[in-house]
Formats: sequence, structure tokens, C-alpha cells
Amino acid sequence: MEKALLSAVLEHVEQGILMVDADGRVAVCNQRAIDLLGLPPDLMRSNPLFEDVKRWQMEQGEFGTVTASLLRAIKYEGINVEILDYERQRPNGTVLEVRTNRLPNGGMVRTFTDITERKSAEAAIRRAATHDPLTGLANRALFQSRLEEALANAEASRSGVGLLLLDLDDFKDVNDTLGHAVGDLLLQETALRLSSLVRKNDTVARLGGDEFAVIFAEISQVSDASTRASAIVEALRAPFFHEGRELSVAASIGVAAFPEHHRAPVELMKDADIALYRAKEQGRGQTAVYTSAARAAMERRVTIAREVREGLAARQFRPGYQPRISLKTGRIAGFEALARWQHPAKGLLSPDYFGSVFAEHELSIALGEEVIRQAAANVRSWLDQGLECGLVAVNLSSADFSDPGLAVRILRMLEEAGVHPACFEVEVTETVFLGRRTATASSILNELHKAGVSIALDDFGTGFTSLTHLKQYPVDHIKIDQSFVQNLIDDRVDAAIVTAIVNLGHAMGLHTTAEGVETIEQAERLRKAGCDFAQGRLYAEPRSGAEVPRIIRSWSSDRRTSMG
Repeated sequence: MEKALLSAVLEHVEQGILMVDADGRVAVCNQRAIDLLGLPPDLMRSNPLFEDVKRWQMEQGEFGTVTASLLRAIKYEGINVEILDYERQRPNGTVLEVRTNRLPNGGMVRTFTDITERKSAEAAIRRAATHDPLTGLANRALFQSRLEEALANAEASRSGVGLLLLDLDDFKDVNDTLGHAVGDLLLQETALRLSSLVRKNDTVARLGGDEFAVIFAEISQVSDASTRASAIVEALRAPFFHEGRELSVAASIGVAAFPEHHRAPVELMKDADIALYRAKEQGRGQTAVYTSAARAAMERRVTIAREVREGLAARQFRPGYQPRISLKTGRIAGFEALARWQHPAKGLLSPDYFGSVFAEHELSIALGEEVIRQAAANVRSWLDQGLECGLVAVNLSSADFSDPGLAVRILRMLEEAGVHPACFEVEVTETVFLGRRTATASSILNELHKAGVSIALDDFGTGFTSLTHLKQYPVDHIKIDQSFVQNLIDDRVDAAIVTAIVNLGHAMGLHTTAEGVETIEQAERLRKAGCDFAQGRLYAEPRSGAEVPRIIRSWSSDRRTSMG
């Protein structure tokens, strides 16, 4: 009765149980143990020797691999019991937790628990802590660990390590136009391509967003990493297709390496980040290798940015006004408000010194707002004095257009100063029409134009000039870049370009202004070509707002030389 009850209990437990008596024979083996160990039932019903059971497992290749073990001895109710715990992974992938209790009489009790699901869950938790869930690549934490390991190994073996920082150019455009689901597919495709281009001992990681990193272990020199970076750029350029739509990936890559560059992981990361910044400055789909000069330039930018913040807080920035002259009448037709910094130690500074901050959204917006607010106040003051100052133009950088509320802010500042929008002009370069800000820029410019603000396209004829921009956007005014004016007299090509731009402007009903006019000969040639306005050193250097009333009152239509 008791034996039957014991058998019934053993057959209904989740654990596999195998008991061996003092003679080494299997006294008890429930069905769960037979199933977990893959044993033949006929063999087990004959109470075989335990050694025969192990021999059968070895012959059948069913023994598996022991992955962890712990041996300890305890005393239970006065009896010394030796306990051995270990994990065994069978060839079919099942993971068993095995506990063996060795009894003083030579017998033993062994239990088997299937922990496959638990081990799988633990592995998933460990992987989630070290891998990016979207791409399956190493995450930032694992990347940092791998970088430290690679650098330590390279130092010991006198080899090198290449580090690449990579991000996708204009990735936000994909998310904004096609949706985040397509953006995620693009990131996954990028991860697959990167993984296919590295060796087994290299590491590809996604650090966040569209930023990736690659560690090349055991390279001989920095040129190895640079060559592979170029190969990655080319591989990513190949388009991939989603629902019949062709998508392309352009990536910028910064390259740093040990021992050519820094040994400390944090400094090597900074090196690669500086190189990535340089690559982006060069344009889409470029690679750049870190140099100490690039770090010095970056540190200088950081220093200037800090100084600019302090200067803004101290109200040290103010507009410098350069007059725009009508080539038909010789009279002042307006002014361009140019940012100037009255530095307490370095004197009056132009953007040649602090222009790098225009790439930083926060500072660019703050600086632009300061110039606009002061320019509006100056215009109100001049109008109150009964002076005709014409259109006053302010420059907007592409970074300013990161704020969708830019038009509202500008119009509010004009309203607070009591200046009608028709007294103002904003100058933009064609970079604002490129990339992910196109829609935002169009909306901002249309809102300003509708309110009466004039729109000028600056540096026309350089960079990414497209006639489409003149057609699609509310442009009133073209400013001819000074690079064409400089050699206007001696260079037939530059002269032809200037004439073509002027004729184009007239045909489209747009005003034209030539920048950088320095000689009477240049002014006369521009006048004969039909150019409407000119500005430059021939007429005046930028002057403070306090000096503008005197300039307006004293100006005469036959003025042709620079003011003293």
C-alpha cells in the first residue's frame, strides 16, 4: 500500500526523481526523470545498475554538458549528507537543474528540474541589459565595456584599436515624412549592413537615435580604420526598398584610433566625436579622422560659446548698421543690421570671431533675438526723429529655423517696439531650404511675408543655388555674393554671372543688391548692368545705431567714397 502510494506521488511531481540503493541499482525512477533524461523505459523497469544507465547515455550522446556545479556537505538529523548541485544542458537544448544527495550508506537521491524557460528568461534579461531592443546591436553599456576590453588587449599585444562614430544624415526627414515605423526599418537595415562589414571580434553598437559606433579590434594603424570607414559609407549608400519606395542612407563617420590618439576610453570617444563633427562640416556621406588641430578648434568653439553666453547675459551684443545704397539715386535705401560684440577685453568683434555659435540652436536663436530686438528699438527711435531709414535687414541662420515659432517671435518683437513689419527685411541663405527644415522654413517665411516683412535671399549664386527656390518661396530680394563682385572688373565670367543674376531678378520682379562693393569702378559697372542697390566699404563700414541718424542726415546722393 505504502509503495503504491509512493509510486503514485512520484508520478505526479514536476521533478524527475531517481533513487539508487547501496548496491548501485536504480531503485526508483519516475516517468518525469525518464522523459527529462531521454532514457528508454524498458531499461529503467528492470532496475538496472546506475553505471549501466550512465553508459547508455554516453553511447547515445545524451549525457549533455555540465555548465555549473556546487558541492557542499550538510548534517541532516544527525546524518552527514553530501549534496552536489549542477546544471546540465542536454543535446536537445533542454537545461536541467540537477541535485544529488549522497547518503552515508552509498546510495543517492537525484532530482532533475527542467529550467529551460527560466534560463531563457534570464538570458533575455541579460541581453536586454546589454543590447539595443530595436536592432539587436550592443547598447551603450556593452559598447563601453567592449571598448575598455579592446584597448586593454591592444595595449598588452602592442596592436591598435579603431573607433568609429557614425550617424545618419537627415534621418529625421525619414521619421517626419514617412513615419517612425519606416525610420525603425532604416535603423534595422543600417544595423544589418554594419554587422556584415565587421569581423567576429569587432563590435557594432547603437548608442541611441541614429548614432552608431564600431570598434575595430587589433588593427595595425589608423589608416586601417579610415579605409573601413570609407567602405561603410559606400555600403550604406546602396538604396533599399520599402513598399515600392526607394530609400537611401547617407552616413557621416568620425574616426579615432589607439595608439595614434588617446588611450583613455572617454578621451578616444571624444576624439571620434570631434572627427564626426568635422565630417558633418564637410557635407553628407563623409568620413574624417581625428586630429589635434580639430580638437583645438572644438575647444575654441566651446570656449567662444561660453563667452557668448556670458556676453548675452551682460548685453554686450548690438547691431552694426551698414547702409544699402540705391545705384540709381545714390541715396540710402536701407541698412543691414550685422551682429557685433562689444567685448570688454577684445574690443568690437564681428562674426569672424564668434560665428561658430550660429551652428548651435540655442545660442543662434538667443543672439538673433537680441539683434532683432535692438534693431526694432533703433528703427523706432529713428522714425521718431523723422528720419527715413528704408528697409532694415536682419540675418537669420539656418539654426534659427529649428523653432517653428520664429515668425511669431519676430512679429511680436516688432509690435512691442511699435515698428510696422514693412520696415523690416530678413535675409536667409539657401541652406534653410535644404534638409529637414524645408517645410518649417517655408511656413515661417510665408508667415513673415504675409505680415509685410520683406524676404532677401543672401549669398545668391553660391552653394546650392536653385532657381526653384525663387519660385517656391516668397523671395523679394536677391543679394549677389561678394565673391562675384570682387573680380567684377577683371574677370569676364564673374561679370557675366552678375549680369545674369541682375537680369534674372528683373525678369522675376525682384530687387538685386551687390555685396562687398569696394571701388567706384565696381559700383559703376553694377549700375550699368541694372543692379538696384549696393553695399560695402565704398560707402561705409557697419556703424552703431547711435551713429545712424548722423549718417542719414549727412548723406548726399553723389557720395561715392567711404565715410571717415
